[in-house]
Amino acid sequence: MITLSEPRRLSAYEEGVGDLRELINQDGILIALIGKVHLALPANMEHSLRPLVGQKVAILRTDLPHREYIFRVLSQEVEPSK
Repeated sequence: MITLSEPRRLSAYEEGVGDLRELINQDGILIALIGKVHLALPANMEHSLRPLVGQKVAILRTDLPHREYIFRVLSQEVEPSK
């Protein structure tokens, strides 16, 4: 069992980036373990994020009324050609 530290809530236009290690639904809040950070997210994001566990993701909080959070999968970095 994982002992959770206090989850962090993103401010508007703050982004969390890292490997999505686990999702835990705790008391109606979704806790996303991204790298070493525990992010508190709306529980309704679980269905969208669950398939991304194990991948590197970026989650951005916005101030948009109907898109409070935007997320994307980050592909592996490609080295620029020389």
